[in-house]
Parts: sequence; structure tokens; C-alpha cells
Amino acid sequence: MTTWIIAYSKDGNTATLKTDSEQKPDMDRAIELVTAKAEKEYVEQDVEPKSDEEQTPATRLADRFGITITGISQA
Repeated sequence: MTTWIIAYSKDGNTATLKTDSEQKPDMDRAIELVTAKAEKEYVEQDVEPKSDEEQTPATRLADRFGITITGISQA
């Protein structure tokens, strides 16, 4: 099993989340993992989503918690 580090930006700071997986997590899986962590550790922002912006899991993560995933690398 390989350890992967998902780096993300929150409030101008870089944070990381480690996960074990046989294969490198794709962006969708990374978003799921970071969202689950954010729901436990961070307060949701009181921000209305932009109506003209397509709502993807990545934009919902950014709107709800101010988090942007910046990279996935092998530990």
C-alpha cells in the first residue's frame, strides 16, 4: 500500500491529508477525502454560490470551506 499526500489551500495556508491507496487518488477521490475532513474540522463559510458558475464537487468545496486542492503526491 502506498501513502499519498493531498495538499490543499485553506485561508492562504497549505495543509495536507495523508491517505493509503494502491493507486494515486484521482481528483474526484481527493475532493471526497478533503470534503470529509473539512466537514469534521472546519466551519462552513456563509457564502452564496455563484449562480452563473457550474457547481462541481471542487467548486462546492471552495464555496463551503474555502478549500482548493493544490496537489497529490506520493509520500
